Amino acid sequence: MLEIVRYNEEEYTFPCLLVLGCFDGLHIGHQDLLKKAKLQAKINGLDLGVMMFADGKGGKQLYTFEERVKFLEDYNVKFVLQIDFNDDFKQIKPLDFLACIEDKLNVKAYMSGKDFRFGQGKKGKSSTLKSYAEDEDNGVWYTSVKDVVHGDEKVSTTGIKSLLEAGNVTAANELLGRNYTVSGTVINGADRGGKVIGFPTMNVQYPAQKFEVKRGVYAVKCKVGDTEYDGIANYGERPTFDESAPLLEVYLKDFGGEHYGEEITVGFVSYIRDIVKFDCAEALTRQLECDLNFLSGEAEPVKELAVAEAHAPEESTNQETVEEVVCETPVDEATAEKPVEETAPQEVIEEAVVEDPVSEEGTVQPDEDFEAELNEIDDENAEITEEPQKPENCDDGECGEAIPKVSDEIDEAEVDAGEFDMSEFMAASAPVEPDESQESDVSDETSGEEDFDGNE
Repeated sequence: MLEIVRYNEEEYTFPCLLVLGCFDGLHIGHQDLLKKAKLQAKINGLDLGVMMFADGKGGKQLYTFEERVKFLEDYNVKFVLQIDFNDDFKQIKPLDFLACIEDKLNVKAYMSGKDFRFGQGKKGKSSTLKSYAEDEDNGVWYTSVKDVVHGDEKVSTTGIKSLLEAGNVTAANELLGRNYTVSGTVINGADRGGKVIGFPTMNVQYPAQKFEVKRGVYAVKCKVGDTEYDGIANYGERPTFDESAPLLEVYLKDFGGEHYGEEITVGFVSYIRDIVKFDCAEALTRQLECDLNFLSGEAEPVKELAVAEAHAPEESTNQETVEEVVCETPVDEATAEKPVEETAPQEVIEEAVVEDPVSEEGTVQPDEDFEAELNEIDDENAEITEEPQKPENCDDGECGEAIPKVSDEIDEAEVDAGEFDMSEFMAASAPVEPDESQESDVSDETSGEEDFDGNE
């Protein structure tokens, strides 16, 4: 269990390497920095510490402080420097901030992302830390780490939050390096899941401090105790029952029992569809069956179309129309088989047409004189021959050549990872001017927008 050290209040006396940053999302960019810091601390015989804000820098967070602390245990972190991002802290100057740290901690080295900003007005940056470390009187060294880029964009908490708002949890999870999760206590609900709909659910109040995903229906993986289950979840209102208060409802496959008062963790895997108001509970049940089949890739063709239409927000109106029709006219198996019986005679007629085609010129009845003339023709002078036609489907192997089968298998090349090059990140980075244009209404902290003045 790692230790929590409160900034400017508590001490940590063992020589340490302190990683500076906000670490709201602990995404793949942060993870790259922590892996390298872990290696440096081990090489130099130092304890590894990580600076983090207790409640972020305002606004809702991707992960709570407790969740982030738990993630850090995978990197052999010995302590977390917990800082409250308040008005007093926002006014501290960059060098005063370092002095406060070293007054309580036995810091021998600092590491940060290349674009880390700190202090009043974001005046502190990697060049500030580099100059500070080059002064032998300070007795510390500093290393910066390059940003991690995914595609053409730098990985950031701002970008991840934008993806979650749009319902693109699959892409957000790729940048996080894990499924985006929400943990909460199972509470009592309306008790209609199993009795009315046929899908018993666990209800969880979405944590107030957590960043919200787009409201809708999701494929999820839910951890109950030490067991993980696949399932579907609805986050938001329940318009079919005229309930507007947002709630996280989870149905799990192959799960039974009640767990009121217990904490569960819901991991969002993919977005299935928008929330829709149904005309009746039966229609909702049919759609949930479709959602569950969609989860396992076994959706029925017609209902699969309904889910696809619900998946796109701009087509949600059409999706509602489809579901209303399903509610008003439920599928009858006997009726569904009827068209097959009607088409059988047509197939026989079509086969007869193939066997005895009608001439394009039509059928002409010859007159008696014409028939008499035919009878007078000498068989020896006019021999009628008919060339047999070759049947369309031959079994003697002479009607065509076999088409060679093309293999569908493609060999994949193996990729060998090279050894880690310490020289790449050991060199101190050059000054990087902060980009004031990177502002967002949904952002709190990112690897590229970390600052102490609270401006986003």
